[in-house]
Amino acid sequence: MNKDNKIDIYALTDCHQEARKLGCLFSGIIRRAPQNGQNTLICDGGDLFKGIYDRELCVEEYLLLRRKLPKAEIVLALGNNDFGFSGKDLEFLQQTADRFNQANINFLCANLKNTATEKCPEWVKPYILLDVCGKKIMVTAFCVNYIRLQKYNLRLDNISETFVAMIDTIKQINPDALIILNHALRNSSENLWNLAEQNNLRIDLIIGGHEHSPVEPKPEQKTYYPSAFSRNMMHFTVSFAASEPNIGYPEIITCQTEPLNPMFAPMLNSYEESCGLNIPVARSTLDLPRSYSDFCSIGTFTADQMRLAAKADLALLSTGYLTHSLRYEKDKILTVYNLERVFSAPTPVQTVVLSPKILKEIFNNALRSRYIQRYGNTRFLQCSQNVCVTCGKNTDGFGEVKQITVNNTPLFDTDGNPLHPEDEYLCAIDPFIGAGEIGYDMLRPLSKETLMKSNRLVRIKDLIYAAIKEAEHKYPAGTIYPTARMIDL
Repeated sequence: MNKDNKIDIYALTDCHQEARKLGCLFSGIIRRAPQNGQNTLICDGGDLFKGIYDRELCVEEYLLLRRKLPKAEIVLALGNNDFGFSGKDLEFLQQTADRFNQANINFLCANLKNTATEKCPEWVKPYILLDVCGKKIMVTAFCVNYIRLQKYNLRLDNISETFVAMIDTIKQINPDALIILNHALRNSSENLWNLAEQNNLRIDLIIGGHEHSPVEPKPEQKTYYPSAFSRNMMHFTVSFAASEPNIGYPEIITCQTEPLNPMFAPMLNSYEESCGLNIPVARSTLDLPRSYSDFCSIGTFTADQMRLAAKADLALLSTGYLTHSLRYEKDKILTVYNLERVFSAPTPVQTVVLSPKILKEIFNNALRSRYIQRYGNTRFLQCSQNVCVTCGKNTDGFGEVKQITVNNTPLFDTDGNPLHPEDEYLCAIDPFIGAGEIGYDMLRPLSKETLMKSNRLVRIKDLIYAAIKEAEHKYPAGTIYPTARMIDL
C-alpha cells in the first residue's frame, strides 16, 4: 500500500500526570511516525491532569511532541479531572488550552457549554475537521457530566442528547471518517454506537476514556479503551482503499517497552530527584487491592486511618481518590512513588456529625447505581472496617439501603426507620463529598471541621504513609487487610 494512502492513529487516555510513562509512549510515537509526523493523528481520551507528577510536565511533553512532529494532528478530549477542584485548577486548564491552541493542539468537548452563551466556551471546540492524507477526518469528544461547574458559568450536558443534536451537522459535513473520543464509561460508548445506528450514521472509531480498569475492545462497535495511567496506547492503521475507512485491529504499545527519548529525560529526572519519588518508605507488608465500586482493602485501610486520626465513630471516603492498589510484593521496598500512586491529592480530613437518617441518605446515593453500573459507580464510598451495609434493589432497579450497622449495632428497624433517630455519629470524611459533589447534597449544608494537629492540616495521604510504615512491625508479610462489609440482598 502506498504510504500516502493510510493514516496512523495513536490512542491513549487517562494519563493522570504519569509524566514518565507518557514520555515513554510519546517516544514510541516518535520512533514509529514518518518524518515530521506526516499522516499521523494522535488522540488523547482525557484526564491528562490529577496525579503524581507536576501537571506542567505533561503540558511540556505535549509541546515537545508537537515540535518533534510538526505535521502530526493532535487532539485531546477534556476529562472530568482536567477541570480540577478549584478556580485555580480551571484557570490552569484554560491557560493550557491557550498554549495548546497556539501549538495547533486542540482540546475538544462537545457537551461542555457556557451557561451564558449556550455554546462551547471559546477555549474548547465541540469538534474539529482535519485534513489528513487528503481525507476529511472529523473528531469530536464528550465528557461524563456528573461534576458541578455551574459556579464557573459552565455545565456538562447529557452525552447522548448532545450527540443526537449533532447528527444533522455530522451528516451535512459528511466526513470521510468520524472519530469519537468519549471520556465516559463503556455503556456510554455503546449508547453512542446504538444512537448512530438508529439515525443511519456511520461511526468509524470510538476511543474511550474514564475507565480505570481494563475494558475489553468491542470491534463490532469499533470501540476501544486504552489502559489508564499511560500504561499503554493503541496504534491503528487506517486505509481508504474502499468506500469506507478500513481500520485494522490495533497494535498495543506499552510504556515499559518504549525507551524514553532523551529530550524528555532532563525535566523528568530533575522533578523525580527534587520530589524524592524514589526515596524508600517501608517494606511491602500488606496486600491492599483496590476496587472502584466495592469495599476494598486499600479503601477500608485508608478510611480506618481517617477514623483513628479523627477519633470518629466511622469514616467515609470517595473512592475516586484511590487510584491504584498497593499489592504485596515479597522483599519489595515501597518508595514515595509507590505510595503517591495510591493517593496523591493533598486532601485533609474533615469531620461532620450525622444522624442515622442522613447516613442512610448518604449510602443511598453511594449505592443508587450499584446494580446498573456495577464496575464504574463513581459515587461509591469506601468505609471504615466497623461498618456493614445491606443493600437491595428497589422497584426501579436502583440500589436502596436496607440496613446499616456500626460496630455491629443496627441503626434501622425492619421498616427502614431509625431505631434511635436522636443518635449522632461523628464521621470522618473527605472535603469532596463534604462539599456536596457527585450527589452528596445532603452533606453540603452541614457544619464541618477540618482536622488539625500541631497547627497543621491532617492530610489523608500522610495518614497512609504513617500506617504503611507501621504495618511492617504490626502484620505478617502478605496480610490481606479486612474490608468493610457489604450484603447484597
